[in-house]
Amino acid sequence: MTEDREIWIRHFFYLAIFAGTFHSFQFLASVLLWAGTNSAALLSYGLDAVVSAAAALVLAARIQRDWRNKFVAYGYIAAAAASLYLGASILWLRRWPKTSALGIGVAAISMLVIPIAGSYMKTLAVELRSQALKSAAIFTFANSYLSLVLLIAMLMSYAMNLRWGDPIGALVMFPFIAQKGIQILIEEGKHEYVED
Repeated sequence: MTEDREIWIRHFFYLAIFAGTFHSFQFLASVLLWAGTNSAALLSYGLDAVVSAAAALVLAARIQRDWRNKFVAYGYIAAAAASLYLGASILWLRRWPKTSALGIGVAAISMLVIPIAGSYMKTLAVELRSQALKSAAIFTFANSYLSLVLLIAMLMSYAMNLRWGDPIGALVMFPFIAQKGIQILIEEGKHEYVED
């Protein structure tokens, strides 16, 4: 193994640990805020974050092998189902959540941090010519979309007083979260590197 490759692998390892830690903080913040607001969007975001944290830690532990894991895939699918249930039930029952300025802060910080981490992950994956690591970087970018959906949902509730924006945000998150789980199951066992 070349010295450059060892350095890239070490950088990817540290980046995976950082991503796992950051996702853990996202989960903790989302659950704490959900407890006070009953926000479907915040809880959906938090559920995705806890699965993403587990995926990042699996990635760090198995960086030189395939990081994809059926349990991570099933975790994303379960989080997606919970997101669908939460959003639909709040819309159906019309139990509108409380607004949260801190929820806006969580989404905004995530919108800043996650794309930077994902971009560097993709750069390292290309250097290492690893399809599994490239897929992990793409999943990190997918979390940026969820952060954007959360930010819009929180702003609709807080700034525009459109309380239905929160459960709609959870429903919009559903296909993004489900797609991550399905993609892991589809790509399981594939190791061939594909250029962009």
